[in-house]
Amino acid sequence: MSQEHFEQFRKIVLEDLSLQAHLREATERDEFVRRTVEAGAGRGLEFSAEDVESAMRESRRVWIERWI
Repeated sequence: MSQEHFEQFRKIVLEDLSLQAHLREATERDEFVRRTVEAGAGRGLEFSAEDVESAMRESRRVWIERWI
């Protein structure tokens, strides 16, 4: 369920400019992850810090593979 919630949250972020700005204010990776988890929970979407980290790793892998 947490993966489904995280995907729902990603869609919300894409449509909410103020939420995007809030997440961009994070200056450290850990802070970004914490803000993301908290923002999701504030919207009734439960997912873990590991879900966020995993998504970040996957996005990085996909981006790198585009250039290989």
